[in-house]
Amino acid sequence: MVDQVDQSHSSIALIYMGGTFGCTGQPLAPLPAAVFLPRLQQLLQHDYPALQSFVASQNIRDSSQLEPQDWLDLIRQIQALAQQGFGKILIVHGTDTLAYSAALLAEFIPHVVPQPIQLVITGSQFPLLQPDGQDLNPHSDALRNLTTAYAQLCNSLSVAQSSCWVAFDGQFWPAHTVQKIHTTNTPTFAGTCTAQLSPLPVIQPLNLHALPSLNIAVYYALPLSPETVAQQLQSLIASSPQAVLILAFGAGNLPQHPAIETVLEQAQLAEVLVVVGTQVPYGGVNFHYAAGQWLAQFGVLSAGHLSVAALYARLASLLCQPLNFEQRQQQWRSCPHI
Repeated sequence: MVDQVDQSHSSIALIYMGGTFGCTGQPLAPLPAAVFLPRLQQLLQHDYPALQSFVASQNIRDSSQLEPQDWLDLIRQIQALAQQGFGKILIVHGTDTLAYSAALLAEFIPHVVPQPIQLVITGSQFPLLQPDGQDLNPHSDALRNLTTAYAQLCNSLSVAQSSCWVAFDGQFWPAHTVQKIHTTNTPTFAGTCTAQLSPLPVIQPLNLHALPSLNIAVYYALPLSPETVAQQLQSLIASSPQAVLILAFGAGNLPQHPAIETVLEQAQLAEVLVVVGTQVPYGGVNFHYAAGQWLAQFGVLSAGHLSVAALYARLASLLCQPLNFEQRQQQWRSCPHI
């Protein structure tokens, strides 16, 4: 049952993307939308009257298989629902890449949907239904998470700008702050209760057709010799990515060495964006330490307080703008990443 929820406001559309929420069987696999959505609608019809539309994404699958084309399809689906008059959308998503989808929608939707729209993304660690696909699973967190998401949408007032939230384990957080912290149990996600982060400003209209061809590489720093680090980074840059995200130690620290400096100079000449983030979940990057400050001298951009998922989303937004290398660097530096 849904308690203490104002259900008198605008209708809500639900998008089903698969994930554990709609899984059955052993091993677990998502039910096809044609099977799952009618059952879900039947279960929710009395206690969740604001849910007026149940639709499925183009591909129902485990969220670990999602790729940028899926996010383009999701954006198009949200645009279509907005054109139908839905200002509030609840998205049921697998947990593996939920934080990435949430952060990406928070970056893109304000720029590609003209009217304000409110999104809440949820999922579950345990299937909604029993293995037979009929009865509710009494041990599942699925219905509880959906109720949290539904309440967030019902209780939210009309706003002047779009917003995107993640609802899980009885809590909700701004999308850009969320990270998955447990693979199989609850609590599943952690976030911070800060204000919504404004998306990266758009100098040129986003080219959504550039989204499927994103090429972002990640380097996870380990305590290795500087020569080895340089060699590994050089291999990444030689593969011609659009951007390289370095997950460094502490507050964005990496050993300073001529070999690493040379590779970073090569990245600048190859017009590969290099952004340094941190392996630490909270606190973000700052260049207060000499071990990190030197990176800025070689054109490396700071991730600020952004998580890996939020960094991916912000880089995607930047790379979907028809800008040159210098413009992209300036755009990144001019925007706070907190």
